[in-house]
Amino acid sequence: MEAQHYSERHPVPTIQTYEKERDKQLTTPPLSPDDAKAPRKSAESQSQSQDTNTSASSQPSNEKTAIMNRMAGPKEKPTEKVKNRQGERTVKDPTTDMDVIIKDASFKDFEGTGPAEQPAGQGAVSTKHTAPNAARPGNVSLQPFLPAPAPTLAPLLQTFDYLQLGLVISHAILFLFFGFPKGRWFIPFSWPFFALLFRGTLIGGLGFASVTAVSLVQRKLEKEMERVRADMHRERGEKFAPPTPESAEWLNSFVRTIWGLVNPEMFTSVADMVEDIMQQSLPGFVDAVRISDLGQGDNPFRIVSMRALPDRPTDKEYPREEWIDQGTNDILAKAEADRAKGLDADQAGDYVNFEVAFAYQALPGQGDKLRSKNIHLLLEFFLGVYDWLHIPVPIWIQVEGIVGTIRLRIQFIPEAPFVRNVTFTFMGVPAVEVSAIPMAKALPNVFDLPLISRFVKMAIAAGTAEFVAPKSMTLNIQEILSGAAIGDTLSVGVFLIVIHHADGLSAQDSNGRSDPYIVAAYAKFGKPLYSTRIILGDLNPVYEETTALLLSQDEIKAEEDLSLMLWDSDQRSADDLIGRVQVPVKQLMKSLNKMTRRSDKLTGFEDADHMDGVLDWSVGYFDKVPLKKELERAPENPPPPPSKTAPEMEMRPDDQAPHPAARGLPPPPPDVQRTPPDPAFPSGILSVVIHQINNLERQNLTGTSGKEREGQAGQDTDEPSEQGSNLPSAYCEIIINDDMIYKTRVKQYTTMPFFEAGTEKFIRDWESTVVRLVVRDSRLREKDPILGVVNLKLKELFSEGSEVTRLFSITEGIGFGRMNVSLLFRGVHCSLPRAALGWDTGTVEILAPIQLTLTPTPEDTPSQVEARKLTAKLVISTTDSSETLPATPSANDANADVVWDFSQDQLRLPVYSRYATSLTFEIGGGSGLMGKKNPQAMAALWLKDLVDNEEQDIEIPVVVGKDLRQLRQNVIYELEGDLSPRVKLHPYASKSHDFQIVGHIRTRIRLDRGLDEDHESHAKTQARRHAFETYDHVEGEALIAEKNAHAYDDGVVDPQEKKALEKAHKRQLANRQRGINGFRPYRTGKWMKEGIKSRIMPSKSASKREPAVQSEA
Repeated sequence: MEAQHYSERHPVPTIQTYEKERDKQLTTPPLSPDDAKAPRKSAESQSQSQDTNTSASSQPSNEKTAIMNRMAGPKEKPTEKVKNRQGERTVKDPTTDMDVIIKDASFKDFEGTGPAEQPAGQGAVSTKHTAPNAARPGNVSLQPFLPAPAPTLAPLLQTFDYLQLGLVISHAILFLFFGFPKGRWFIPFSWPFFALLFRGTLIGGLGFASVTAVSLVQRKLEKEMERVRADMHRERGEKFAPPTPESAEWLNSFVRTIWGLVNPEMFTSVADMVEDIMQQSLPGFVDAVRISDLGQGDNPFRIVSMRALPDRPTDKEYPREEWIDQGTNDILAKAEADRAKGLDADQAGDYVNFEVAFAYQALPGQGDKLRSKNIHLLLEFFLGVYDWLHIPVPIWIQVEGIVGTIRLRIQFIPEAPFVRNVTFTFMGVPAVEVSAIPMAKALPNVFDLPLISRFVKMAIAAGTAEFVAPKSMTLNIQEILSGAAIGDTLSVGVFLIVIHHADGLSAQDSNGRSDPYIVAAYAKFGKPLYSTRIILGDLNPVYEETTALLLSQDEIKAEEDLSLMLWDSDQRSADDLIGRVQVPVKQLMKSLNKMTRRSDKLTGFEDADHMDGVLDWSVGYFDKVPLKKELERAPENPPPPPSKTAPEMEMRPDDQAPHPAARGLPPPPPDVQRTPPDPAFPSGILSVVIHQINNLERQNLTGTSGKEREGQAGQDTDEPSEQGSNLPSAYCEIIINDDMIYKTRVKQYTTMPFFEAGTEKFIRDWESTVVRLVVRDSRLREKDPILGVVNLKLKELFSEGSEVTRLFSITEGIGFGRMNVSLLFRGVHCSLPRAALGWDTGTVEILAPIQLTLTPTPEDTPSQVEARKLTAKLVISTTDSSETLPATPSANDANADVVWDFSQDQLRLPVYSRYATSLTFEIGGGSGLMGKKNPQAMAALWLKDLVDNEEQDIEIPVVVGKDLRQLRQNVIYELEGDLSPRVKLHPYASKSHDFQIVGHIRTRIRLDRGLDEDHESHAKTQARRHAFETYDHVEGEALIAEKNAHAYDDGVVDPQEKKALEKAHKRQLANRQRGINGFRPYRTGKWMKEGIKSRIMPSKSASKREPAVQSEA
């Protein structure tokens, strides 16, 4: 796994998921020495098979159930994974690509009684076990780590155990003799009963306190002896380091020197990871937790042992000469060949592998002066009382000890900085011991019992478990040193998929029909990545929907399959998975940069290999466009030209250079930060990463109050403090083209939230794309207000480079701060039609009267045609909105039989999911006393055929049929051409569905991209409401203010204009939390009112499944 930010594919780990995964692996037996001689089983396939398991508590009985459970998501809390130490298990080592036996580290494994020796020979380079023994690294100075414990300590510790047992027995006897009062103590709520309760509580409390005190003394003594033993090992190593050059003490001396010079902010990402894991794993009575301070102290980590590992241990010719001296041309040629095969080209070059055993132990002594010399954290737990109060409880966490083994794989390249990738993996979860101490000095260390300390230990273990073999992390040092925050997208290309239609599906409902929809996903990942609309009551649905799935190296290495799954939608029960089409991604990648049409028969699962139905679809794999050297801007401070050598200065114009290759190297690749995207390829992959927000705070507009405010500053201008009472709990939302696609985790009570989270998204046209980064404050029992918005137009942002990393001020909210964010765009080799380059959210504007011209069929009589004219009420609708128009006389246009006009300048119908939605004209339909009436005729214009922000005159057929409600959901004809679109009947729909053209409808239409005020009443889900609120802050309020400014043009403000002005004023007060909105009880009342209203009158679900917003949590 490459180093990457938190995302939906790489979520925040939790203690519960770590414990569950560890319990699963407890049943994995290690390979015996005899098994090592046999052909080894691929650990990668084992891990892949584990990835395909469901998150349910029990194994599913068949593959179909497994897929449905996986797509339904986890059903258990993700904190139940780590209760027992794992035994030995065989996994694939990502550094040497060999099987290795690992186990989670334990402090007991590091207690040796003799020299940690290993004879030279084959065993010295064996990578089957971690050296020199399993999970027991040794010191090369032939001394055990740690020194053996003192033999006189065991009887002393055993005495403490007997003392605790004696205290328990003595207090029990004390209660038997003095606990029972005189009288009828067995009668509830009598005086003797309360006397018994008081004496029992008093004696039991004294007994618990005395046993706890003895236990704390015993635990303190054990810890102190461990620290003394670790300090003895350090002193012995430093004393004998000069005469023992093979030891690792030279490296320990180096680490000790620089340890105190390291800026603690370098460990911010580690503390942030631990904080996120604890936040996701909190019990119910704790609302939040944060790490308010972190220090590494003066006591450094120690390298216990270090050894080199061969790159290919089984190769007899190791080390081969070409591994040491490999030409530049060979490396470049191999990289190009790998890139052509779809492999990771970063694997070229020479490698050095190391295995390092490390240990950390707190310094001996528990005084307050030595406390800050060890690694420590300051935690604040916020205890909640019915979500109303937040009581902070500060806890000092001291790291007592850490032991573990790690393997490194360093890749060297023949160009600066000569190191590209550094891969590291843990050989088992490191053992961690911490102590939790209350900040009050008068209180004893009661939290040192397995309470909070175990919670912190499990959080650290869950974080490190993400990098235990066979998992690993790869850091691209070359990109880090180059200054690029992203460098390149994680996605290597895009699958463009067009789902045309399905033929001959099996009936799943009792009426002999099905309600099918199709979900696109990667088979092993399982999560739905795209869903078509639901077509009710149809066995031959015609979709014509297009989607794009991003492809990364993770899917290629896992040998994923692209899966299209057919589901049957049920209104009152869970949907049923009835069939699928599954194709390996490597097979699809062979057809590069072109679409291929396919017709695949649906397949089933274990109980049915073949299913009724054929899926007709098109798919194409498109890779990324390389940056154009011609578009690269010159650097601001170009380096001076290289000076000539002495032989070159003596050369004449016709002389040959002594070393022509020295000056004839190929030019460096284009710099992504100085090379803008190629306008010829507007579609591509957009990567957005939110790093952190600096000095985030809420507005505090109360000002200075009181009688003595004369001469005082009006408002507080000090820097925000982490100890203030107005700390925000921020989270961020990423909105692209008015559609929310991503939400980060909540960072509790901090002015410097560190996120390092983001996502990648396929965008149709980067020049028209608008990205809005929203910062919200997570509130209890009220709406989450907007602290600020960063509004970015990519055409302006990427005018000078394809990657931008910058601090942006957040505006249009109730807070202040600056957001550090990186954005990167990489185009792909695909050319979409103009109509496919638009936004998914917009508003349909009908600009001219709607004219209907009937074409009588031979079967129609004149009376039937006249009957259609008389009942010609028109219902215009999309998936999200509808309008009804009565018929008007058609005296002005002799070519039209019926004309529908409207009083206002235009009809506006807001729409979401525009590329899967039609604008439907239903003649004679609508609602009646008996419910909805079936229309007499219908015309459907699919909005995917329109170009954004362009007026178009359209003429579409009007059809009649037996079931127009079913027909309106299918694509029966499409528009071709941009300027003068022509109607083309769908070849399959005309055969599979019964309809007849009886006329044409003419009008003028424009599709206005983006949100507007018409969407407010249709924003039913939280994602849509938040997207609209963001639009309202950035654009909506200004547009309404400009519109209301004309109310005074005629000198008179009529009641309707006055009402609009008051509404706009109340909206601005609510958005800025001014006036009465500044009082929290009022905001809580509004929140409760809207919650009750949404439960009493729930919104009607749409026929298209709305995709869930991605999140890292």
